[in-house]
Amino acid sequence: MVRGAIENVTRNRVFGWLWSPDASVRGRTVLAFLDDVCIGSGKVDGFRQDLKDAGLGDGYAGFNFNLTFPNAGDAPRVTVKLDGSDAMLVQRTSRIVPPGGAAGGPAAGRLEPSLSSLQWMRGRGWLSQSDFDFLRFFRQFGVYERSLVVPKERGGDGMQGAPVLLDPAETAEALLGLTRFDESVMTREKVSTVRDLRRMADQVGKANGPGAVIALWSSTKRRLPVVEGSHTSQAETPEEKPVGTEYGLGPDRLLFLDTRIVLGTEASMPASGVEVFHLSP
Repeated sequence: MVRGAIENVTRNRVFGWLWSPDASVRGRTVLAFLDDVCIGSGKVDGFRQDLKDAGLGDGYAGFNFNLTFPNAGDAPRVTVKLDGSDAMLVQRTSRIVPPGGAAGGPAAGRLEPSLSSLQWMRGRGWLSQSDFDFLRFFRQFGVYERSLVVPKERGGDGMQGAPVLLDPAETAEALLGLTRFDESVMTREKVSTVRDLRRMADQVGKANGPGAVIALWSSTKRRLPVVEGSHTSQAETPEEKPVGTEYGLGPDRLLFLDTRIVLGTEASMPASGVEVFHLSP
């Protein structure tokens, strides 16, 4: 029997793991297919601390290799096959079954990269420190404040120039794409009230599924109270909303929110409104 998961597929890369309790698959070749066409190959040779901690051998069960296919919308149809075997890894069930029948037990859902996986990618230079911090803290708190200010280096006269601001739309698109590890189309809309923001967040969450992300930007500075960690809470909504922790919103920063997050009791929008960035399904 072979077990495994496809954790992320983009138009040019596939990331996941594969392991067998019956025989070592370390160093074996895996092939990626789009329907009947092979679109990439790699090795099962990446160390994953999370897999080792889960008791899956020595943890050398990860794969991460290049793909080539033209349409990003075809990514959900990509499968991974262990070379020389009939075992096939399918994204929707996120597991491999032995030839001739399904393995016992419930099917696992498609998983986002674990913290150990992110650390592994960071160690190989695939993630910058700032992007790693974004993914790590956002996963934990469901909210993340990202500065758009880039200080200029000192010139030959020893004087430091005025800082520059990154474009909010370009920065939002890059980081929103990072939450999916995929290329996606970004939409930009405007809201004027907290109720409108909540309605939009619900719509984006319904269209994209649990864990969908929106980014907020405003031309006017404002502090927005957010209840950290409320995106993962399974408890019933309390009669009185908590106050929340204040996060910055304004022309020099973006505020990323999980669409399930709860805002504090004193949340309000600036008079100029708020730009909301989100990815299309």
